[in-house]
Amino acid sequence: MPSSRRTPRSPRLLGPGAALLSAALVLSACGGSDEEAAAAVGGDGALSDCPATVVLQTNWFPEPEHAAAYQLIDPADATRDAEAGIYSGPALADENVTIEIRAGGPFIGFQSNTALLYTDDDVMLGMVDTDESVRLSAEQPTKAVVTPLELNPQVLLWDPDKYDFQSFADIAASDATVLYFQGATYMDYLRQQGFVRPEQLDGSFDGSLTRIVAGEDVVIQGYVTQEPWRLQNEFTDFGKEPGYLTLGDAGYDTYGSAWAGTPESVEANSACLTQLVPLLQQGQVDYMYDPQPVNEAISGYLEEIGQFFQITPERAAAITDSLHDAGIVANAPDGTLGSFDPERMERMTELLTGVFADLDTELADGLTAEDIYTNEFIDPSISYDPAQYTPQSGS
Repeated sequence: MPSSRRTPRSPRLLGPGAALLSAALVLSACGGSDEEAAAAVGGDGALSDCPATVVLQTNWFPEPEHAAAYQLIDPADATRDAEAGIYSGPALADENVTIEIRAGGPFIGFQSNTALLYTDDDVMLGMVDTDESVRLSAEQPTKAVVTPLELNPQVLLWDPDKYDFQSFADIAASDATVLYFQGATYMDYLRQQGFVRPEQLDGSFDGSLTRIVAGEDVVIQGYVTQEPWRLQNEFTDFGKEPGYLTLGDAGYDTYGSAWAGTPESVEANSACLTQLVPLLQQGQVDYMYDPQPVNEAISGYLEEIGQFFQITPERAAAITDSLHDAGIVANAPDGTLGSFDPERMERMTELLTGVFADLDTELADGLTAEDIYTNEFIDPSISYDPAQYTPQSGS
């Protein structure tokens, strides 16, 4: 996606903790450290070690996949700035702390969240994929602290009346054009593995489903949470479930949209993260057990934003069902919702190091999995019971 520089925002003094935040800034200006500033502000309860405003940067328009963050705020108490893409309100767990959730995509000039973490000190955590964390490890390292999504929902999909692919090797053996966003690392991996042929690749994908609906011989990138339902329900000329393979089927088992910060920020905010990360874990669990309030809030918020990306309540319900049905929201192998599997992270760090070596991308010297994630803030007692999930839609 295109990238652009963005002037860092000035701090927003929202909510009842604003005066405390101002005091902290004065202390910082008088020579206090970041840790001292953080300790001087915040709530008096569950988030007592956090700043008065905790800023979370998502990677796209508001959507149910971001529910762990939105669940932190009572929709009835939320303030929605549709023009700026900012959804904020007092934390349910501590009303003296404001949670500020910022939309990504066009709201940040389509730049990466990693770049934003390094240009806007207000942002404590941003959504960062594993491959992005490895790719930028030399110049802009990040450390992931919690992953509400256990599986990456990204897929390649096609018209089942045209193709019956059972594996990625079948795609490579076909005449299909593979549409994707230029610069996607997973496609470099698929090409290196022979799962797609270079001459098949078309990096001009813009998110539109027009070419698959029009009957062209294409395979397109998408998300199992989004495009299958849209092709069945919004595009009546297509009107069927597409075939698809997940990136995990190709061995590309990265964590998608994990919450991460710069290593310096993670260290400076460690006391806050000890309190905040379990709330994000529990927020994802609580959302799955009762998703309607957040789904309705997101749908209404998108209507106010009024741009090309919209999610109706019906579509939001279907997204939530797919999070459950496809195992995207699930416990890690250790039984905890939100923790990283060390073996998986080691495997993917090694795999990605090889991918980027082939691309002559400079990585951090001696990069290890432990450099890009930590489970130190995870509450191991928090888990998701899929038996308690209630289907939200009939499709």
